Amino acid sequence: MKKLSKRPLHVAFFGDGTAKKSDSYFVDAYDTAQLLVENKCTIVNGGGPGIMLAATLGAKSVHGRAEVVVINKKSQPSKHFEGQDPDNISQANRIFTLKTYQGRLNKLIKLAHAYVIFYGGTGTLAEMAFVWSEAKFAYPRQKPLIFFGKKWRKIIDTINKEMNLEKLEQRVCYFVDKPEQVVEILKTYSRLYSK
Repeated sequence: MKKLSKRPLHVAFFGDGTAKKSDSYFVDAYDTAQLLVENKCTIVNGGGPGIMLAATLGAKSVHGRAEVVVINKKSQPSKHFEGQDPDNISQANRIFTLKTYQGRLNKLIKLAHAYVIFYGGTGTLAEMAFVWSEAKFAYPRQKPLIFFGKKWRKIIDTINKEMNLEKLEQRVCYFVDKPEQVVEILKTYSRLYSK
């Protein structure tokens, strides 16, 4: 398989912090991170459990680079926040520590050249909404917004039907079911990025 680019792309993973290693989407995130590293990408995530851990473990399984962005332990919300996962943090090549949830999200978005979004809860929805609006404003040189999994098509179709979305807002979304499809999308993007 042809490599993506001479310059490494940083790919952010968003998704369910409660995903277990036996869940199919945890396995998908692991496999996707593994394949992206084999194609010279660096994996970026929020340093927590679930999909974030899957991304780091997948990267490290092939001796790749994983970077995490976390909230300072003293500043973390006291309730309903997944926090830092020791397994994830211990394997990261680089750790960025921010004071707020907003700062953490902004840093993740700034570091990444592309986003892969797996199933998740309200945190994933917040991340998705932020990067989706950024993709619209940056079009046609937007960072790829890649939704992983069959359920996303139905979710985004419902949003399209129930809200007044512009054609452009729909055009910036990619939908995939396999890790190899993520790589194919990033190959196109990396040609633009390397210019």
